[in-house]
Amino acid sequence: MRTAKDASLSEESIRRELSRLLESAIFAQSDRLGRFLSFTVEQVLQGKQDALKEYAIGTEVYDRKPTYQPSQDSIVRSEARRLRAKLKEYYEGDGKNDPIYIYFRLGSYVPIFRSREMFDREKETSTSGNEVTSAGAAGTAIAVIPFTALSNNELALTCAQGITDELVHRLMRAEGCRVIAWSSMMHLGALSADIPALVEKLGVQIVFEGVVRQEGSRIRVTVRMVNAEGFQMWSQQFEAEALPEELFKVEEQIASAMVSRVAPRCPVTRLISSSTNPINLERYPAILAAEALLEEGSVADVHAALKKFQQIAASDPEYARPYCEIAQCYYWMAQRGAPDSAILVAHAKEAAQRALTLEPSMIEAHTAQACAFAMEWNWIEAESAFERALALGSHQATYRQYAAFLSARGRFDEAWAHLQTAQQMDPFSYRQKVSYARFLYVSRRYEEALEHFARPSLYGPLPLEVFAVHALIEVQLGRHAEAMKLVKILQQSVGAQPLFRGVIAEVLARCGETKMAASTVREFRLFAIDTPLSNVRRASLAVATGDLTHAGKYLQRAFEEREAELPWVAVEPGFDEMREDAEFCSIVDALTTAAKQPNRAQ
Repeated sequence: MRTAKDASLSEESIRRELSRLLESAIFAQSDRLGRFLSFTVEQVLQGKQDALKEYAIGTEVYDRKPTYQPSQDSIVRSEARRLRAKLKEYYEGDGKNDPIYIYFRLGSYVPIFRSREMFDREKETSTSGNEVTSAGAAGTAIAVIPFTALSNNELALTCAQGITDELVHRLMRAEGCRVIAWSSMMHLGALSADIPALVEKLGVQIVFEGVVRQEGSRIRVTVRMVNAEGFQMWSQQFEAEALPEELFKVEEQIASAMVSRVAPRCPVTRLISSSTNPINLERYPAILAAEALLEEGSVADVHAALKKFQQIAASDPEYARPYCEIAQCYYWMAQRGAPDSAILVAHAKEAAQRALTLEPSMIEAHTAQACAFAMEWNWIEAESAFERALALGSHQATYRQYAAFLSARGRFDEAWAHLQTAQQMDPFSYRQKVSYARFLYVSRRYEEALEHFARPSLYGPLPLEVFAVHALIEVQLGRHAEAMKLVKILQQSVGAQPLFRGVIAEVLARCGETKMAASTVREFRLFAIDTPLSNVRRASLAVATGDLTHAGKYLQRAFEEREAELPWVAVEPGFDEMREDAEFCSIVDALTTAAKQPNRAQ
């Protein structure tokens, strides 16, 4: 596993390299970037890298007041982009022979220190399909064709140009990517939009292109990623509010979302590097298509995604990425009401371990392992694995899933910080939207949740699961009429899915619609043994219907069967009626005791 500091480097040698950087012509004229670099380097040398968060840098380096909110002020993110660019420029020029190399991974504020020898070895290794550093000459040649504004007005034109610029900046900082400058393509004239011409003239392997449409204050951005033959590999739509005063933030978030789904995991580099078998490039669209299915989040979609990932893994057993996604599919099922979740978690853990064996420095592999420990109720190992993942870099799903883990343990302030980081990286993600809503629910931030739901959907349509969480929040506030409106939306959309039908019955019961709730329970056989619904979900429904006796029995079964969802009962508002129940308290206490045992047998 790669760490922030090469063990062979002394603190004195690192500080000498820092001095060389600060005294260079590139940094001498930029006091603020020098302060940013000095602060982060010193924090790592003092063993305080865990404190290197956006808020800390904003207040310590950029003199922001304690009321500073990173989600509203992007100064640190913008300056971090500039700092990475300046470091890259320095090490490609004046510092090309320096004995030590200092750099930052995309999305991380923790500087990495490497001796020149180790850096060169890692760069050599990268040509065999492993990790590539952002400043290495090796990497996939990528061109970004300026996005086109189909709505011929100033806002759309400005947005198209801004997204293009942001995407180029972020791809340039992504590990293993080499972005062809637009100035290099301009001389091609009309051929600049001709993929084969770009391939022939500039050796481009991947091309990003997109269009921007505007309707009122909303914009819709459609982006495509095309391979060297001109075939589409990936396509995604992003929809957002684009008020003039918010335009910069929207452009930044759309570009961040694009890159978070493609570049940070180095899939392009690993799949298309010159030493990689070309068949990998053929699999890449299948990986992205399966990930899109997982992102959508319906039961049928996730099962289809799992099948696709398993097929990809079978065709290339040495490719780590599908194993990570296989684990995520099983985790999705285990956390959303599936029975026999312990079996699902065991399958997920096996896939995660395979990914770790293949790619020990892969962020997603450590994240997958962390989720396995969390769902096995092994909190100590889970937290260590999450920390190992974040020490390797920055990944939206890692922040989001770490936030969920912390929320289940009632550590809401810490969870909120990680969730906000994930929100900044990809607010368009369906899974992020669900996590955001669920956090507001379990942390009992009901009024804040109402404000959140009352605003127009800033980042595209909401998943049905968000409507379900919203309904539960309305119930907690006693706003039964509003909850019933949401129930009607769900009833028309969810079919016979036990997960949603259970929530519908629960909301109906808590709104006093006992007959309708009982009818739903009977029609969809929600308490039947053969209905695919976890004991935890049955217990929640039993509490809503006033049957605390059976709720306790379901929870006891969940404990005996080690259900992945059980830790949530400690914070889930739906179990508040049982907080004084002795049997409930004993289950929570036993769960907490089991989860805190280090290195216990799995």
